[in-house]
Amino acid sequence: MFAGFRLVSCYTKGDEKMNLIRAIRNIPLALKTRYNRKNFARLAICQKDLEINHESRCYADTPGQITIGRHCRVFAHLHVQGQGRITIGNHCCIYRRTVIGAVNSITIGDCAIISNHVHIYDNNNHPTNPEIRRQMCIDDFDGGTWKWTHADSAPIVIGDNVWIGEYAAIMKGVTIGDGAVVAAHAVVTKAVPPRAVVAGNPARVVKFLDENA
Repeated sequence: MFAGFRLVSCYTKGDEKMNLIRAIRNIPLALKTRYNRKNFARLAICQKDLEINHESRCYADTPGQITIGRHCRVFAHLHVQGQGRITIGNHCCIYRRTVIGAVNSITIGDCAIISNHVHIYDNNNHPTNPEIRRQMCIDDFDGGTWKWTHADSAPIVIGDNVWIGEYAAIMKGVTIGDGAVVAAHAVVTKAVPPRAVVAGNPARVVKFLDENA
């Protein structure tokens, strides 16, 4: 009853071609990841089991200004200027296109989850004085006055087991207590109590998590 039928493999030459194309496309990503790993090793103090990818970035004026604990996943951009420091605890994950910028101090506790596209800056990036900013643009777009060292700054402390949602912004001088949750798109401008859930712009406490949450 099966006369005229022929069994064929589901794996075709077309599949081989697509697999080859994917492999070729992944070569630049693998090279970028290798370069980034060398850069992290050169500029940061990294404990064991650090996972990075082709999007991970590490910048510092001086090696050793960035410290990353053990068993972390960092797909973000870490950027330090002047005498600033970034310290990341153990078992943290910081995801794609998040930027952490320090000219003062940013400390992140253990087991923090920081989602995609989060901005954490301990400084204003630029002076708020409009005359100085005008002169910055007139003089040189790459001049020294563009450095964060010319902007107001204050330390940021993010406690243990904090979850920060996508597109949130953490502003200078903020402390986030242990176990807190920052909702997506929130703009945090003042201290967040432990186990609080904050949302909005500016972020406000919407509830507290109970012990079983």
